[in-house]
Amino acid sequence: MKRICIKGVNYLFLLQLLLITGCASLGPVYSKADNIPDNSGLVYFYRPSSIIGSASSYDIKNDDTVITTLYNGGYYPYFSPPGEKEFWAEIESKSSITLDVKAGQTYYVKGEIGVGFVFPRPHLMVVTPEIAEKEIADCKLIPDNK
Repeated sequence: MKRICIKGVNYLFLLQLLLITGCASLGPVYSKADNIPDNSGLVYFYRPSSIIGSASSYDIKNDDTVITTLYNGGYYPYFSPPGEKEFWAEIESKSSITLDVKAGQTYYVKGEIGVGFVFPRPHLMVVTPEIAEKEIADCKLIPDNK
């Protein structure tokens, strides 16, 4: 196979690296969390399975703390302290959302990935429970990375 190099960048190597790092062992299919701990809100981060950007993943952060890595077809339940929280992801560009988390409430944040100039671009959006529950149904649990 012919290597494609432009100004010292081996794009075949980068493609292989993306394919290797984009795969993850995900857990069981979505099920609602049984109990929300006292003085916490529940935020589901999820990314429906899609061919577009399927080999790419990105970290979801609050402040500079990684909450989880969002994989194609995965979801992660996060118990957040109450208050105004900014959640964000960044690869080539940054996408962020702000939630006013209330104790005992559930929120859904959908992650997508788009085409960037060199690397994929993450996109986060708050989704209504009616839409989210249909989209998250086939997603698999992302294990804790802590």
